[in-house]
Amino acid sequence: MSGTHVLSGAHHFGLNDCTINAASTININNFRNKRTSDAVIPLMPNPSIRFTGRTEIIAKLKDHFSNSPNDQVQKRKYFLLYGMGGVGKTQICLKFIEEMSDHFSIVCWLDASSAGTITQGLKGICNLPKAQSSALDGSLESALWWIGSLKENYAMVFDNADTLSPSELEAFFPPGQWGNILITSRNSNMRCLTLPENSLEVVEMEENDAVALLLKACCLDPSGVGLQTEAVKIVKELFCLPLAIDQAGAYIASGATNIGGYLVQYSKHRKTLLSRTEFTGASKYNRSVYRTWELSYQEIQQRAQSNDPHGSEAADTALLLLQLFPFFHHEGITEEIFAYAAVQCQETPQSELPLASSILDRRLLPVDDAGIWDNFTFREGIQILISFCLIKQGLSNCEYNMHPLVHAWSRDRMVLSKRQECSSMAYVILSCSLRWDRSQPYGFRRALVTHVRANMQQSITDKHQKNDQYFDDTHEKFGWLLREQGYSTEAQELDVQVLDARERVLGIEHIDTMRAMANIARNYADLGDYNEAEKLEKQVLDAMNRILGVEHPHTIMAMGNLAVKYGSLGKYIEAEVLGKQVLDARNRILGVEHPDTVSAMANLAATYAYLGNYTEAVKLQKEVVDARIRILGVEHPHTIMAMGNLAVKYGSLGKYIEAEKLQNQILEASIRISGVEHPNTIMAMANLAAIYEGLGKYNEAEKIKIQVLDARTSILGVEHPDTIWAMANLAVTYVRLGKYIEAEMLGKQVLNARNRILGVAHLDTITAMASLARTYAHLGNYSEAEKLEKQVLEARIRILEPDHPHTIIAMANIAVTYGSLGKHIEAEVLGRQVLDARNRILGTEHPDTILAMGNLATTYANLGNHKEAEKLRMQVLDARNRILGVQHPDTISAIENQTNSKTI
Repeated sequence: MSGTHVLSGAHHFGLNDCTINAASTININNFRNKRTSDAVIPLMPNPSIRFTGRTEIIAKLKDHFSNSPNDQVQKRKYFLLYGMGGVGKTQICLKFIEEMSDHFSIVCWLDASSAGTITQGLKGICNLPKAQSSALDGSLESALWWIGSLKENYAMVFDNADTLSPSELEAFFPPGQWGNILITSRNSNMRCLTLPENSLEVVEMEENDAVALLLKACCLDPSGVGLQTEAVKIVKELFCLPLAIDQAGAYIASGATNIGGYLVQYSKHRKTLLSRTEFTGASKYNRSVYRTWELSYQEIQQRAQSNDPHGSEAADTALLLLQLFPFFHHEGITEEIFAYAAVQCQETPQSELPLASSILDRRLLPVDDAGIWDNFTFREGIQILISFCLIKQGLSNCEYNMHPLVHAWSRDRMVLSKRQECSSMAYVILSCSLRWDRSQPYGFRRALVTHVRANMQQSITDKHQKNDQYFDDTHEKFGWLLREQGYSTEAQELDVQVLDARERVLGIEHIDTMRAMANIARNYADLGDYNEAEKLEKQVLDAMNRILGVEHPHTIMAMGNLAVKYGSLGKYIEAEVLGKQVLDARNRILGVEHPDTVSAMANLAATYAYLGNYTEAVKLQKEVVDARIRILGVEHPHTIMAMGNLAVKYGSLGKYIEAEKLQNQILEASIRISGVEHPNTIMAMANLAAIYEGLGKYNEAEKIKIQVLDARTSILGVEHPDTIWAMANLAVTYVRLGKYIEAEMLGKQVLNARNRILGVAHLDTITAMASLARTYAHLGNYSEAEKLEKQVLEARIRILEPDHPHTIIAMANIAVTYGSLGKHIEAEVLGRQVLDARNRILGTEHPDTILAMGNLATTYANLGNHKEAEKLRMQVLDARNRILGVQHPDTISAIENQTNSKTI
């Protein structure tokens, strides 16, 4: 079939056989008779002259609508393009029709936005010359009959079939089995009109195509210096949505701003720029980005006001969800949140302080007779939003996502007071979904914290300070959730508000006030301020003793918390004394089988390990494992965690074979029970990597640590403390492998991240500085290593005091660096101080004491004092033989040192 398709450009038409030819002047009235319609012939718009990309979609359409040699009988072909408004469905169709102009004899382009527009278009088709030759009466039915009777390869395009139901649209399909029907719609339910393989969701453009479109719309030469970089920033901010990009280009082309200044304007005036119709872009689309979604909103509003009770209720629910979802994160909005909120808040507890649960909006949270959330109405509303592509279904049937620009539009369309109201409503639902007992799956809590932080950030943006609307239950819940998920600074802000409110209303000695103080102490510890944490924990313990008595479980818990802080401060003797008291009290009051008793046993085992008493630590940790197997079962996460701690302690004793075997069992169990992305599984992988290092399997350790880092980055994000620890651990392995350049690069990233997130005075930041200093030493950059190690030592003396183990480690590191710099006198002075301190604090048998002895022996040898060096090396060898055994790597290293010294 030949001839150029011109429906898109001509205003009058003549038909010759099956091909439409352009005519410069044809008066349609010459063909009219009493049976023709007064309706106007529907015109197909021009495709944009700046159309860019979408080659895969157009190729799929061509493949589908082209006649196949295998087709014995021609059958009607259907295809659906569906997707959100502004994603470019219409332009794709126009470009496809243009490129297939020789393939279709007639193209009937119909505005399918309503039954009325389709009817008018079909009546207008009756005025085509060839249609008039069939003596049509100008009615809708006659137009459909005529189209259905055509034997040519015609095409009908139903564009923007957004508000009709599939059955309503199907009523406008012509009879017969010939021809081709192409539909564009926001309503994914239209898929029922064709086969699954003959429908395609149109999504955002590829970034390169989006950049090309923007530069075309801006009327800029793409080869211009710096334009590509600026364009990439803009298309990313607009999420590669074609309509938004086209209209941004039109705004820039108008001279209102240049490409470099657009994002500044956008950040201040997003709503205005995405709402204005004067910058319609090359597509001549008569709606702004925001207007195209506003029409969907208005349609849902009309349904809500209809006389159909069921349809009206579903539409009301959809409108309510559209008010709530913008104040969650735009991805991963799950039904679990609403299910938990509905079940947990059926009764509101009495309190002197305001509770979020008391003002919970329950319209979305009905429960059935069994007390289970009835999600029927909720899902009805969800389906309406999905049908308009205002939300999309996520990875599961119970998870929903919003496009970021739709997410922004649904907030921007509200006045400030309405935004604040809806933000609070979402905030309360999020709070009520969180259980006090922390028994919900970790994955749920990890997802929830994303929504909580998004909601809180939006409140800051809207200058809606939620502390003006204090909810005691919400603030405490979100405080521990944020702390658990690594957002300690944000948690501290909430915890301080809780303490202030409870002191004011309940009094300083109320048990709930004490709990708030304990939460702040935990935050201080997380933020590295152990001294302030210790001070608060002592206040809490003193108050608990006075108010509740020494035998009360809360008092004993406060004692246990203080013991943990002592451990963090390196006060291991005090931690041991208090830990024993806690264990004795819990044994006596709660019994040996109580979970809190077993936890006390695990904490004491950890303290023994810090003290270098690995034999006692292993013995106690075995009791913990046995108890948890007996009480919780072998596959309970707490049991697996206890087994992991035991494996680590085996490693400390040099029993790497036993440690490896046990840790592999733990990893397999954790994957089976919790899944590969659970924190316990990732921790098991990290522990296995540490054991591999102890065995000298550095390549295997490197491989696993890379997996750990990748997992934590994807699950927790690059800024999470656990991710940064994974990066730091990998840097250590790089050092062991001699990959000092990689270790330096990673060490700098860790230090920069901790400086930025935790601050220069945080102990983790100082640890990162110490690690980087050791890497510099391995690279032979001893001057830079010395400079950093001095800063580390000064910081640890200031924060932790001179006798803290970490302070002594810093002292030992400088001593080694002094030796490398040839400053053997300074190395000897520091080496003696380190050895004396470790003998005094840790005891003569502690591995760190023995290591200090070995380092001092090296210094003596460098000074030529071989007799004293030999004496110390013999002591090191004897101690390691006795404590670690002859097969331990450290013992073997001591033997080698002894042999080398004799050779010299």
